[in-house]
Amino acid sequence: MVQLVIKDAMTTDGRKKSVVCESGMISQIASEGDPLPEGDRIIDGNDLLLIPGLCNTHTHASMTLFRGIGEDRDLKSWLEEEIWPREAKMERRHLEAGMELACLEMIKTGTTLFNDMYFREGDLAGIVDKMGLRAILGEGFLDMFSPDKREEDIKSTERAIEGIEALGSDRVGYSIAPHSAYTVCREGLEWCRDKALEKEVTLHIHLSETENEVKEVNRKYGVSPFRYLEDVGLLGPHTIAAHCVHCDPEGIDLIKRSGCFVSHNPISNMKLSSGGPMPLKSMIDREVSVTIGTDGASSNNTLDMFVSMRAASLMAKHMWGVDSIRGEQFMEMGTSRGYEALGIEGGKIEEGCVADLILLDLNHHAMNPPNDQLSNVLFSATGEVVKFTIVGGRVLMEDGHVEGENDIIKRARIAAEELREI
Repeated sequence: MVQLVIKDAMTTDGRKKSVVCESGMISQIASEGDPLPEGDRIIDGNDLLLIPGLCNTHTHASMTLFRGIGEDRDLKSWLEEEIWPREAKMERRHLEAGMELACLEMIKTGTTLFNDMYFREGDLAGIVDKMGLRAILGEGFLDMFSPDKREEDIKSTERAIEGIEALGSDRVGYSIAPHSAYTVCREGLEWCRDKALEKEVTLHIHLSETENEVKEVNRKYGVSPFRYLEDVGLLGPHTIAAHCVHCDPEGIDLIKRSGCFVSHNPISNMKLSSGGPMPLKSMIDREVSVTIGTDGASSNNTLDMFVSMRAASLMAKHMWGVDSIRGEQFMEMGTSRGYEALGIEGGKIEEGCVADLILLDLNHHAMNPPNDQLSNVLFSATGEVVKFTIVGGRVLMEDGHVEGENDIIKRARIAAEELREI
């Protein structure tokens, strides 16, 4: 049965199209005036711009509760003095409140798929499923070179897998998520490698984010983080490596040969002074598959992917020239490339793709005048222009409203207050 018909919406190429969504997929794309089937729901696309849903390939969703905490610090002191002590106090209710708030923010700003790394993900998968988003959830593996902690993390990861598999959602899957080469011992990384291969799922890891990381890995192992992860067997076509700020030509070569996907997080890297910029132009020239992430809302401080796509594009223009990387490429990084990295046929307005779509308000000031709507999307719009968010043909936000949003915000405020003091 046809779930949804989006009728005569504008697209960034200046043409009007209609989209038919059936069984969670895009089953038909029609030009203006073409006959359309009856649907359970019809959205009049006049005054709306249709684009694919956005994909956030690196975040820590429940960290929405730490937004504004530990400002003006570098990554090391921010983690050790501000974040990790608060995370040690987090109970399930805090994680749930943070995840709810993150899902709300992503729905409101047009993200339809996200790749998460945090804690008790098996307990949180039901929230993601209930709110209707598509997600890959990775239980953070952070053994800090302790054999006892490694065994705890193995058990936590197994519990998360069991919880997500038991949910049985076709929209919520899982990854294996070792934190990094500087926080996980070789035995832990090898266990994560083997588990990801066994389950045939994504492996999600921070890689070469700061100079301190590069120095520490080199001191311990005598090689770069890229070479070390290749030696351990963690680089491959099912790996998403977040950040990759300190990436020399050898690192780019290793990524390219492995087929690894990179998640570019420009705002978090700038805010935490990670020592960038990430060598995006060199990666694109080598045809490395680059996606875009926000990182957590505590280091960005927003999950709005429009803002991260803009930052990535402006950074490229500033560093390598105004025409170094085309606008269409940044849209691909924020949509279809992310879906590809997570193994989902989507992020595109094409028949046979999942029906994950967003509709933007063409009457919003940021979308006017309509000289170049792709330019408006990349350089003028924020998530405020999103009027409809649709995942698998289901409308999650209509006219900018999400059901229960005020209650979600209240619960998050209470949870954040409990964690504020350390």
